[in-house]
Amino acid sequence: MTDNNKDLEDIAKNATEDFYDLLGVTFDASESSIKKAYRKASIRYHPDKNPDDKDAADRFIYLGWARDILIDAKLKGEYDRARTRRREKTLQDELLDGRRRKMKDDLERREREGKEFANGLKRKRAEDMSEAEKRAHEIQRLAEDGKRRRKEAQERMEKRRKEEEEEASFVEVEEVPQAPKPGDTPEIDRTVKVRFQREGESTGWDKEKVQKMFAKFGKIDSVVMGKDKKIRQSGEKHRKVIAIVFIIYTRLDHAHAAVSDGKNDYPMLDSVSWANGEPEIKSPMNPPSAPSTPVATPKTFRSSFGPGIGKGVGGTPLGTPKFSFSPKTPSLQEVTMIRLKEAEKKRLEEQIRKQEAAEEAAA
Repeated sequence: MTDNNKDLEDIAKNATEDFYDLLGVTFDASESSIKKAYRKASIRYHPDKNPDDKDAADRFIYLGWARDILIDAKLKGEYDRARTRRREKTLQDELLDGRRRKMKDDLERREREGKEFANGLKRKRAEDMSEAEKRAHEIQRLAEDGKRRRKEAQERMEKRRKEEEEEASFVEVEEVPQAPKPGDTPEIDRTVKVRFQREGESTGWDKEKVQKMFAKFGKIDSVVMGKDKKIRQSGEKHRKVIAIVFIIYTRLDHAHAAVSDGKNDYPMLDSVSWANGEPEIKSPMNPPSAPSTPVATPKTFRSSFGPGIGKGVGGTPLGTPKFSFSPKTPSLQEVTMIRLKEAEKKRLEEQIRKQEAAEEAAA
């Protein structure tokens, strides 16, 4: 190996720059595309054309390294492995920070509730209150808190309803929708957490096996294998080895399909869930086109957005869509986004009903 190749190999293993972003190319770009992108970028960032930019010379050097590494299969492999390790570490740090933030928020919420309760007792000292008065005071506080929660829930539902009405208008837009870039959604929101027991068929499952299983739901960015843990399941006498895997999809709807259908497709799994809680679903300005690996086609569809939205062209129900090339006909991805909105709305309504039932029982 020449000294030049040895230097490039060291750079490929240790560079912190994202060479794909630097050149503006995709992960699977061809050699000709990489060279073409390099020519354009080198002209744009040449030091002679940027005399006032003190970083132009360094950027120009990095462009040359990026080109030489990405067009060499061996160097590209070294760089991709190092890049994946960095991204996996970043993801693990984000997951840890997310758990710490949740613990901090729970602590602050408890302190706030304690202060509110203490303020309510200032008018009368606790030792001067009878047990009946204390119960009446607590019931009144719970009733006021329930009223406030119901009001907030109604406001959220009204806001969500308006957003859904605005999103439903995308069906009538004449322009052909454009797919969002995979990186528009944070990685933590596109991450799915999979748990399974190390026994029987799943004893030897590794990173490649899990990736192959879940690739059916959409394109996977990367897979992170957590450390196996010995956990005693409810009702079990002995501990069992539980494997935990984090799967990062390139698109949020693919991750949603994995969470929705993964447990049904692979019953031997213990659970398939969101790594950081279910993300809020927001409709993009330009709804994405149908994915290359489509999610499950909806069997039924009931629209709550108003007349005309629940049917396609010619009155065909969206539950068994017949798509044409007309821009007005909703795409499979639009149908999927609407289904996700409907599911989120039903979940919120069910949660509110449970809260109200609990408050009525306490009263």
